[in-house]
Amino acid sequence: SGGRPLPEHAQQARRLPSSGTAPTAAMPDENVTEGLSGSKDGEAARQKMQIKSFTAWVNLHLKQAGMAVENLKTDFGDGIKLLRLVEIISEEELGKYNQNPVSKFQKVENLNIPLKYINSFLKEIGIRNTYSAENIIDEDMTLILGMVWSLILRYNVADISEGDKTAKEGLLLWAKTKVEEVSKGEVKVSNFHNSWQDGLAFNCLIQAYRPDLVQYQKLNKSAKVDNLNHAFDLANDKLEIPKLLDATDMVSMRPDEKSVMTYVSFFWKVFAANKRKKIAAERITNVLQRELAYRDLMEQYKLNGEQLGRWIKLKTDFFEAEPNCNSQAELEVEMKKHVMEYGRGEKPTKLNELNDLEALHSSITSRLASLGRTFIPTEDTSLKVLNRWWEELTYAEQAYEANLRLKLKNLKRVEYYIKLHHSKASKLEDWLGDKERWLGKPADAAANGAAAAPPADADETPPAGPVPRKSSFVGMLKSTGSSFGNRAASPEADGEGAKPTMVDMKALEKVASPPTPKGQRASKGVKVVPLHDGPSESVADVQAKLNMLTAHNEELSGRQATVPELDKLLAKIGELGCPPMRQFSLTNRTSVIKERIKDLEALGTESEQRLREEYAHQQKMDEMRLVFAKKAEALNRAMEERVDTFSEIFVVDTVAEAEQQVAEIDGYRESLEALQCDLDAIAAYAEEMGSMRISRNPYSRFGMPDLLAHMSRCEAALEARQVSVQEALAHQQQIDATKKAFAAAADAILEFVKAERAKLDEVAPPGLVIQPDDTAAIEKGKAMGSALDALMAPDAKEGRDAKLLPAQELSDKLMEAAELDNPYTAQTIMTLKTQIDLLDKVLRDKRSFVEGQLARAQAEITSEQYEEIKKVFYHFDKSKDGLLNQLEFAAAIKAMDFEIADHEQQPTFLRFAKEGQRAEEPAAMTIDLSGFTTFVLQQYKDNDTKDTLFAAFETARRRRRRAATPPEGAGPHAEAGRE
Repeated sequence: SGGRPLPEHAQQARRLPSSGTAPTAAMPDENVTEGLSGSKDGEAARQKMQIKSFTAWVNLHLKQAGMAVENLKTDFGDGIKLLRLVEIISEEELGKYNQNPVSKFQKVENLNIPLKYINSFLKEIGIRNTYSAENIIDEDMTLILGMVWSLILRYNVADISEGDKTAKEGLLLWAKTKVEEVSKGEVKVSNFHNSWQDGLAFNCLIQAYRPDLVQYQKLNKSAKVDNLNHAFDLANDKLEIPKLLDATDMVSMRPDEKSVMTYVSFFWKVFAANKRKKIAAERITNVLQRELAYRDLMEQYKLNGEQLGRWIKLKTDFFEAEPNCNSQAELEVEMKKHVMEYGRGEKPTKLNELNDLEALHSSITSRLASLGRTFIPTEDTSLKVLNRWWEELTYAEQAYEANLRLKLKNLKRVEYYIKLHHSKASKLEDWLGDKERWLGKPADAAANGAAAAPPADADETPPAGPVPRKSSFVGMLKSTGSSFGNRAASPEADGEGAKPTMVDMKALEKVASPPTPKGQRASKGVKVVPLHDGPSESVADVQAKLNMLTAHNEELSGRQATVPELDKLLAKIGELGCPPMRQFSLTNRTSVIKERIKDLEALGTESEQRLREEYAHQQKMDEMRLVFAKKAEALNRAMEERVDTFSEIFVVDTVAEAEQQVAEIDGYRESLEALQCDLDAIAAYAEEMGSMRISRNPYSRFGMPDLLAHMSRCEAALEARQVSVQEALAHQQQIDATKKAFAAAADAILEFVKAERAKLDEVAPPGLVIQPDDTAAIEKGKAMGSALDALMAPDAKEGRDAKLLPAQELSDKLMEAAELDNPYTAQTIMTLKTQIDLLDKVLRDKRSFVEGQLARAQAEITSEQYEEIKKVFYHFDKSKDGLLNQLEFAAAIKAMDFEIADHEQQPTFLRFAKEGQRAEEPAAMTIDLSGFTTFVLQQYKDNDTKDTLFAAFETARRRRRRAATPPEGAGPHAEAGRE
């Protein structure tokens, strides 16, 4: 891409399949990986790899403008990103452009700006093409890649020099030298594709300049992907070289030369810049070390000042707050802590820190003054502010200590009244607990009420800590989700006929009547049986409970007289200065008792309502049990019949029979849906029974779990039948598809054999005769021989044999399935193998025929000489199109040690140039391999005269002198290259 358009015959060669007849001379490297550029798949893989690396290169520069491309084929279409890319890498302004192009004309205008700049330097880098806006708008991927490669050549590769080499050759020589120095000749670098495929060369290149990052000897040479990723990660993380290549692509196919060359050029630039960075770093080291020392001192002052300031503020806030002590013991502990720990330990230490901070401030000020600078700390760390805060702390701690002493004196006077209040409240709470459990209050709510009364003897002081206030009794019922509490707050919340919550009364007794703690009076030692202990069995049971509830209401009225006495005790405790938290605890306990009394009244009212509803409920229960039993019996019988039908055995021998079975599944599913509707109706009826608290049914053999299990068995049987039918259908379809696939594979093999025979006739036409004096015929015969050798190579043979693999696999599958007849083809695997074997025989016969013709006609040049001629020709064929231009021809003849004067080079080139080209355009003329071979043969025929011998010695002398004298201004790379 970006170079001269390929001739028609070269384009045809590139379109050949991987087992085509392209001559081996087009692939000079022996280590050729799968995916050569000569095949369609290989060309596509190469282009894919090139797109990846070129996209990464473009985005590396575009990120400076906050842009990126995702698709090279389309993202340059409006010209904006291409223009910004050229401006960034060239560091030049290209002018105004349409920032929001809509029409094609505006996009072409934008594209023409950067393309004009690109086309201006193409000849300088050896590219004869020019690019137009239509190429990009038409999304010509080949020319777009060529354009990006032109930018890479101009700004990434062209400025690389290594002696008198070209940019590419210089880069290759530099890499080769450094890699061989590190590996001691074990790793060879001869190109920009296969030599880099195992990752060793990249790692050696990094080690040459950064031996601290990698050791080549420790790498596993067979782990190619790991080696590549190791080098790519090091380059990206340590050298800031972007990841332009993908390790998997590098190993799975022949690497793209341009992508590898682009990536290697980044190494050259990074390592060339290291020396300049080192010199610049040394210049500022001394100044930086001095400034770092001053900065550390100032940071230390700031850190110490901020820590001391935070401590002073924290302690000041603590002393200004009210002491959090609610008992005499807590106050005594706090007083001791304040005197012993703070006054004698913590405060003197912080005072020393303040003195040290003042000394550090003086040291920093004097050092900066010698440089004519001033040290100004932050406001919060200045000595003036810190000293002012220290004085405020001293005032706050003195006030805090005086407050502690006053509180300790007042707390001793309120303990007596607290004990008296505790005694009266505990008796009332015990009675309330018994009644709450009797009326069926939820266990967690009863426990919350008991928690308000901490255990204590009449002889013991109640706990000094606060008693946590709970929410109101009704609120606690709501928070626990009790059905009784919810109905009391909102009778319609659960809807008409909602099922009441059934409380486990045994568990409730364990929670509501926990073991009595030491010192707490037990509630008369009588076990409380809840009023609603399970559902009532008869109307008489309900009436007895109503009578018990009437007696409870009379007792409640007498117990309420204790509440005013508790209020009078609270008033006296408050007058004596009880701590707020303890006073709050006592007040909260009294409030909870009042709320529990109110809630107990509400529970009595609710219990009466529930008992009256239970009376009517008992009459309806038997009727519903009988209706459910009849419906369940009929549905169970129908489901058993469906299970028998779905489980019947079936046999299919054809696709049509299997499809008929599949069609019957829909009918079965409709019948099952009808049963599901019946089951849903019974489930709804069972739910209604549940709302009536009907938990058992002596009239029915089946409950809802039984019916649901029977329905699950029906569904499972239908699903199993559907799976079996689908498997039978899939098996029949798979056998039929395999037969068709084998027929298609057989046709493909026959077409391949036919095409290969036609190619053989094209490469080596029947009746070929090569005359000894016919140089053109000899060269053509050699080309035929090379082409036939390529077709006889092991990889080509393996490629032909591989054509049989798909058909072989399909044939094996049919044999395993005992399917021997195939109505879609008459071919078998044996007849296909015979066709491939006949193709190999024809190839061998043609090669023998061509070798015989060449042996008789070739008398003046050996096969080794001819191979050397081809190697030199394809080495200097930079465009890889089988042609040499005048510059490439001149370099090739010098490589073969032929000396031709400068004024004779153009006439010689024109004399052997390809026929059919116009001599008036020498710059556009080329020479092919045949013409180059004829030129070399003519040189071999020259006589060794006295003049030619002297000229040979003079040439050798001049070359040795040039090798001994390095070019002016050449660096260490030139010395390494000369060695």
